[in-house]
Amino acid sequence: MLLANPWLAKCRCHSLAGRRRLVPGVTHPAGDRSWEGNNVWCEGGLVGPSFVVERLEFLRDGVWRTRSFKGLVTFLVGHSNSGKSTAIEALLYPLGLTTARIMPEVRGCQEIRLTFRVAGTRWQATRKGAEPQARVLIKNLDDEKDIGRPLPVNSKSGEMTAGAFVQDLLGLPAASRGTARLTLDTLYGTVMALRQTTIASQFLGGAKDKERILALEVLLGLWSETLADLEKNASEAESQHRAAQSALNQFKRLRDSGALANPSETLREYDQRQLEHKAAAERAQNANTALSSAIGEHGRLVALHKAAEQQRRKTAKQAEDARTKLNRTQADLARAEGVLSGLGSTPPAECTGCGQDLPEREPGQCRQCGQELHGAEDRREKTLASARAKADRLRLDLRGLQEAAAAAGQAAAGAEEAAAQALALRDVYERDHLAPARQAAQRAEKEAFGLSRDVAQLKKQIDNADYIKAQAQVITETKTRMKAAQAARDAAKNADEVRRKEVTVLWSEFFLKRLQQINPAVESAFIDPADFTTRVKERDEADKSFDDSSVGGNPKAVTNIALLLALRDLGRADAKVRVPPLLIIDSPLSGLGSTGLDHETSLRLIDTLISVAADPAADGYGCQVIAATNDPLPRSYPGVREVHIDTTNRFFDHAPSADD
Repeated sequence: MLLANPWLAKCRCHSLAGRRRLVPGVTHPAGDRSWEGNNVWCEGGLVGPSFVVERLEFLRDGVWRTRSFKGLVTFLVGHSNSGKSTAIEALLYPLGLTTARIMPEVRGCQEIRLTFRVAGTRWQATRKGAEPQARVLIKNLDDEKDIGRPLPVNSKSGEMTAGAFVQDLLGLPAASRGTARLTLDTLYGTVMALRQTTIASQFLGGAKDKERILALEVLLGLWSETLADLEKNASEAESQHRAAQSALNQFKRLRDSGALANPSETLREYDQRQLEHKAAAERAQNANTALSSAIGEHGRLVALHKAAEQQRRKTAKQAEDARTKLNRTQADLARAEGVLSGLGSTPPAECTGCGQDLPEREPGQCRQCGQELHGAEDRREKTLASARAKADRLRLDLRGLQEAAAAAGQAAAGAEEAAAQALALRDVYERDHLAPARQAAQRAEKEAFGLSRDVAQLKKQIDNADYIKAQAQVITETKTRMKAAQAARDAAKNADEVRRKEVTVLWSEFFLKRLQQINPAVESAFIDPADFTTRVKERDEADKSFDDSSVGGNPKAVTNIALLLALRDLGRADAKVRVPPLLIIDSPLSGLGSTGLDHETSLRLIDTLISVAADPAADGYGCQVIAATNDPLPRSYPGVREVHIDTTNRFFDHAPSADD
């Protein structure tokens, strides 16, 4: 099914299976190219729109440079490592290809822009040179109002990719079969381009068999979404039937081996297990109820112990605080009594210096120094009185603190005992009641679960007793569906096989003609209608497949080129063939010498390549050929352009500016 492309030209033609045809009796005005549908020419000729590359532009160092491809045949000529392959790989890179090699010269471009023509409409695709996953801006140059549409190279959200858009322009459906998908990259690597690395060694670029077959079926008009759906339905129906039959066979083997019990005994055991399970479930419920009650009581005891423990810690702290205050007051009293003892109650009778008795003094004089006291005796008495008062007060405080400390100690001892009793009650209850209740509940639940599993298994065995009859019905139904799906598929395939043989026979004829143009020694050529592989027979040799062909003289490269040229010839003869009329070949003469038979083969190969472009389609365009060779063409050819590339005229670095 074609992708929905909002830019495809509208026309007054009917659309059928992705093709547009002229409405009988309707005349299209001169100059009106809207009748050029996206894959069928209204006047016959080449099926599929013309695809012509006009120029490749690239932005380097802020300057746009361009390489134009005037005419339908262009040869890039230059010695090895001159950059021809880089130019070939970059040619369609702006269209969103992911398999193109990103060479340094391409990465050095800020942007790469391709101008091309599809079915008479000019398009432009612009892509960042250094970002392989960047979006591609595609613009319709014939529509002045079109500002371009950025499309991703890859899409995980279902958004149309740039490659899918171009594939849609070419009128090729997004076909798929299993893991194989038809993409622009598949078309490019299979039928649009032959790379230098694979042209002489791998069949049609080395694409996987499933992808190559799918691509060629689409191009040859052999693939249809209806047939693909019928094949899928038949495959799924066959898988379902095989699975049903396999399940029944496995069941019978178990039955025959004795692994399956007698149905009547199984039914009696099932009834007994149901009764046992019911009783076990009741025991489990009762055990859980008892466990819930025990958990509640245990929680109450835990709360009581927690409160007692808090009270114990509180009273212990209070006792400790009382002892601390008592000790502090005792120390203060001892210091006060020491001070009081040092002051004494009467003046000293001996000298504090020599210890001799002090002499008698006059009243009012100090007995030791003889100086006038001037009230000093009164101060001493005051100090003594203050010291006695402090000592008395501390003795009084001490008695109160002793009583408080004793009371706090008794309270702490009581709280300690209460907390210990609460802990003991909790532990005893947990050991004697809670743990047994939990174990009983676990045993009851385990027993009930085991019995429920037994009941389920027995129920399954009872159900299996009728399995053979039920499965036989399933097998009958799946077989009926399989037969119907196979019949629908085979009917479609039978019609397809007729078409497949007809088109491959005609393709083989064109293939032989193209081979003989290049190598007259070829006597016969055959294309297998099943997988499109080839067999070629040369004079005095047995026919050979592609893989069996010798590399000497480059027959593999000739086979690849001739097969693709014949495919384009087939497109002119068969209205259902939809091959893009563009052929890019990197080094078709690789391995061919410049003398003898190799030289003659080279000349014929060049003539053959040029001839395919000389046969125009209904729109006036032939198949555009862009090729790369090491040596210049042996002579000048009308309408053939050579672009010489060397170290002083490199494809990217020395391209003319876009303004030239």
